Amino acid sequence: MKYILLFLLIMGCGDEQLKPETFEIKDKITKKIHIFRKEPKLKKSILFCIKDKERKVVWVDWHPDQTPEFTYRVDSYANYIEKTWVEQHYGYRIAP
Repeated sequence: MKYILLFLLIMGCGDEQLKPETFEIKDKITKKIHIFRKEPKLKKSILFCIKDKERKVVWVDWHPDQTPEFTYRVDSYANYIEKTWVEQHYGYRIAP
């Protein structure tokens, strides 16, 4: 009886509560859309892209008092690893 009640409670709640929240990010350079489970909040975040099924490095460029307030640059993790320590921490140019 407990299991039936639990099943009914789970099925009765809205589907929107069961779906994980995702964030779509449009790359400033390639104009491709990437889908992540987390929103990048740091200057550089390493996140798993659900669409491409691989890790990506997301660089956030802030533009205070402008619209849009920030833009994103996305690079592959494999390319990020090949960079020097200085480039990994302070940024580098991402070729299209």
